[in-house]
Amino acid sequence: MGTTRLIALLAFLAFAALAASQARAEQIRTAIPQATLNYLSVYVAEGRGFFKEEGLENETIVIGGPLAIAALLSGDVDYSGAGGSGMRAAIKGAPLKAIMFQTEKMTWYLVAHPSIAKVSDLKGKKIAVSTIGDSQDRFTTQFIERGGLSAKDVIRITMGPNAAARNLAIKSGAVQAAVVDPGGAVVAEREGLRVLADLPRQTRRSRKTPRRSKGG
Repeated sequence: MGTTRLIALLAFLAFAALAASQARAEQIRTAIPQATLNYLSVYVAEGRGFFKEEGLENETIVIGGPLAIAALLSGDVDYSGAGGSGMRAAIKGAPLKAIMFQTEKMTWYLVAHPSIAKVSDLKGKKIAVSTIGDSQDRFTTQFIERGGLSAKDVIRITMGPNAAARNLAIKSGAVQAAVVDPGGAVVAEREGLRVLADLPRQTRRSRKTPRRSKGG
């Protein structure tokens, strides 16, 4: 067999093997609440070909937490990054299992207009969250309640996952505060907005029992 024919045959066999592997790839859908740094690992896995190495063809879609869990339970998606909503559903009996946590803690920040310096300043104000009932919304509610307000004292507005759009909404006056990821918080500070709270950290601190003084 000539060299040219051998090279052509090897190229054909390599192409056939690649086509066969792609044909065997299992199609999966992964839902994430937001296309932010919090879910960067999913996009890195796609970009570096980690899914394909495992014989998977992944499609990443952005769906809010509660809706993502509903889609997971109905079979419309195969995996979800909505950990908080998923755990709440599991506690209520949903047949779900956590297989990985990509961060040690949730990383949501509450940013606000510069005129808002404390929780009481949020009374009667609008706060942008991803979806009513998701982890962002629940952390926000816990934070304002532990600051002396009730959930009814603020107006929670559902807004898309784009942190830049939320920051712009604060600057334009459409809302007075918003929940963003770490990247959005850095940009917010640069644009003159105030980072009012690291929500998971603030709510954990609020749950701690105050220490008694030694004197009594």
